[in-house]
Amino acid sequence: MSNIFFKPWIGKNYGTKEAIFSKRILILGDSHHCEKECSNCGVEQNKDRCENFTTEVINDYLDINHKASWKRTFSKFMNSFVANSVLEKSDRNELWDSLAFYNYLQVAAGNDNRQTHLYNYNEELHFIAFNEVLTSLEPDIIICWGNNVWDALPNDFGWGTAVSNDKFSNCHLIYPFKDQTIELLGITHPSTAYKSSYWSNVFFEIGANK
Repeated sequence: MSNIFFKPWIGKNYGTKEAIFSKRILILGDSHHCEKECSNCGVEQNKDRCENFTTEVINDYLDINHKASWKRTFSKFMNSFVANSVLEKSDRNELWDSLAFYNYLQVAAGNDNRQTHLYNYNEELHFIAFNEVLTSLEPDIIICWGNNVWDALPNDFGWGTAVSNDKFSNCHLIYPFKDQTIELLGITHPSTAYKSSYWSNVFFEIGANK
């Protein structure tokens, strides 16, 4: 993954028979925020220091002793997997052990989510890195957080043009990918007015929480 600055979290059971999901699921987040406000974020010489940022975030989320308001974003999202599904008795460690998570922007978007509008999600470097993640992880389903990334993603990942699902035509696309397909689901960003119960039903319909 030579073009990736922030490496993805890959649960230890992702893509294995020990995973609690029947499909390989990649969560596609928006961006990281960093209080250090480096002027050269994303450059190669800082890669060793910053490449595990995503893994550190998920580890902090899973650490019950780590208190932070941002953790509500992840909890609201994870509730959509367990509500009205066979996963109701699964704990968050089991869920994250079976998932992969990756933030699309390969530079930190300021120090809070109010600054994301200042960043260009259409820069080629972000899609090149994302395409490396696809090739490596080969997900069956991608769940995309928010409009910034959804709007930046092309209709062709390099294997053919995506088609929409008639039932959820505004948020569910199916992409040709190698000898398979990838389903892309665009959801409300869980840091905003996210309704876990609504999205749990959508997850169930497309087979994401089975």
